[in-house]
Amino acid sequence: MEVKIKHITSQDWSGVTRYPNCYDALGPYFTRSGRIYTGLSKEDAERLGEILGLELGPNSNFWDSFRVRMGSGDLFLDTSDPYDELKYLFLKGHKRVASSIDDRKPTAHYYISNEAKEAEKKNEYNRLKRKAYKEFDKMSNSEIRKALRLYGYKADDVSDSVAEDRLATLLEQNPQRFFDKWVNNKHRMTEFLIKEAVAKNVVRKNKNIYSYGTTTLGRTLEEAIDYLDNKENSEIKATILNETTVK
Repeated sequence: MEVKIKHITSQDWSGVTRYPNCYDALGPYFTRSGRIYTGLSKEDAERLGEILGLELGPNSNFWDSFRVRMGSGDLFLDTSDPYDELKYLFLKGHKRVASSIDDRKPTAHYYISNEAKEAEKKNEYNRLKRKAYKEFDKMSNSEIRKALRLYGYKADDVSDSVAEDRLATLLEQNPQRFFDKWVNNKHRMTEFLIKEAVAKNVVRKNKNIYSYGTTTLGRTLEEAIDYLDNKENSEIKATILNETTVK
């Protein structure tokens, strides 16, 4: 099996992962239990030790000088080679190496790359983005402005082209959020009404409490939406809509 160890991020101040001819060394360390981290199970230590002619137990002097050197590029390992397998097993659980790009291990500076998995994830993202753009193309200018209000943007005083560009940028940044905010949001029109009414001071928002006159609509946005979508409250909803439209 071929394995690639990659840098997670570049240095913010330099814009590069590491300057040429500069290296980082990943070595053993003491775990919280006081044991030396080697990454090898007892069985792996015995098997690889026999193949390589080395003593690989946790108390072996081998680990005193063992290091995996990381340069400015990726590290390629072929686990069919016993010494590369040793490096892979050592890095696999190392505190400075994440299991994948999505592993949010705070101490990690490197991650184990799975190109097939990463490609599939990227393809899934691109499929979602294409699907989002299909929905986006169906939207009228009025709907685009309503969607921007759900994102927290006021679009009443900008041109149609600016509003469209702004929503397209938000979609590009996070297609799933576009689905959550607009496409799959069954209560999007009521949510828009509440946010528009708050912006026009028809509905008051005090911290998280939404109220109209002396009527409390809800202590969260979700509660306020449920209140106005209740058929029993259709009259107050119509009143808020009329006042919001007039202003």
